[in-house]
Amino acid sequence: MLEMVKEAEYELLCYPERNMGYYLKRAIKTIAGNNQGPIDKISWPNGLLAKALTDYYMKHRNSEEAGVILSCLKKYFDRWIRWGCRMYCMDDAYSGMALIDLHQITGDEKYKKAAEAMAKYLFEHETDEAGSLPYRPQQKNDYILADGIGLVCPFLCKYGTTYGDMSAVNLAVTQIQNFISNGMDEKTGLPYHGYQYESGVKYGIIGWGRAVGWLMIGMAESLAYMEDTRPSYEIIKQAYRRMVDKVEAYQLEGGLYSWQLGAKEGPVDTSATAMILYAIARSLDTKVLIGIHKSRMMRGREALWNSVKDGRIYGCLAECQGFSMYPQIYGAYPWSLGPALSLFVMTEEQEG
Repeated sequence: MLEMVKEAEYELLCYPERNMGYYLKRAIKTIAGNNQGPIDKISWPNGLLAKALTDYYMKHRNSEEAGVILSCLKKYFDRWIRWGCRMYCMDDAYSGMALIDLHQITGDEKYKKAAEAMAKYLFEHETDEAGSLPYRPQQKNDYILADGIGLVCPFLCKYGTTYGDMSAVNLAVTQIQNFISNGMDEKTGLPYHGYQYESGVKYGIIGWGRAVGWLMIGMAESLAYMEDTRPSYEIIKQAYRRMVDKVEAYQLEGGLYSWQLGAKEGPVDTSATAMILYAIARSLDTKVLIGIHKSRMMRGREALWNSVKDGRIYGCLAECQGFSMYPQIYGAYPWSLGPALSLFVMTEEQEG
């Protein structure tokens, strides 16, 4: 696992890596009047890695690697703070999970202030008529993505619980309940990739693996931080349990999940698998799920472990380009490494 930790440390600070040719092309396009988006180094791939490293640190505080991890996390967030805590989009919020932990570990108030800036961005984010956060408001389409549940709700619930701001938890609950009401396929019990509230139209394919993973992570992590006495807790918990039952029926014999859950003869996707299994492991730990789910999760964990090579997780689907735009390119990316490492850390005592 240490090879994975070292790879995560490297990728946290260096992803995405760009060569000089990339920057030259950007400059030429900018001069030609073609506005280029920012190079965002606190986006969701980095956030998944930061969360995994924090998970490892919390379990191995006295290890030799702990000091290196802490130094790496400080460097990552200090760089962002020097840039003025600029948020480019809602994707950046997933890094807030590790940011809150870093404040708790170090006691340094600058990390709390940075988390407050992240929360402020989400509080001021554009919403649709139902109060959901459109994935890219500048596109003026009001698309709500399953990804968004995983990207923002865990941070909002952890922030609200840690710092006593229930408006953050309430905002997360709104996102989850709206997606449950508007983004699910009634027949399969699986999510579409997204929807538009005003038209009622659902978009993307049903059961895209990583959308399932993001939704499950969003619900599992949020439930872990919510008070179980609030009415919405039980509603979300029961919806989550129903979805887990549906999702597990698509697990392949070898333990992994396909890139699209219903495409059982298609390529497997280690990122979807890692996200789904991490969510289940997290929910077993918080008692949201009961032990009957453990054997399937551990079978998948073993299959994922066999996908590790030189600290990286191969068989990972490339980045999505939009609704129904899922390039069938497979390799090793941060979005398989991050959740897989978090899963391995959480379940390492259960090996064998």
